[in-house]
Amino acid sequence: MKIKVKSLIIENAALCDEVARVQENIQIVKDERKFLLCKLLEHENDTDSAQVYYRTDVMSISNGAKTKPKKRRSQEDSGKS
Repeated sequence: MKIKVKSLIIENAALCDEVARVQENIQIVKDERKFLLCKLLEHENDTDSAQVYYRTDVMSISNGAKTKPKKRRSQEDSGKS
């Protein structure tokens, strides 16, 4: 009987150690996941900002084509100045 109890105590201690290791690994993975999520969100915000900047440039270029072209000075006008 004493041998059986001692064996169960040792097995219980080993299982507790294993649980502690698994919990530590889970915590590490959770921290890594949070870090990577933050980095992803930062990257997406940077990408969104670049897209907004690109869209603004494209819109200003397309809007610029709709404006009236500047009049060129003729050679006669340049001779008068």
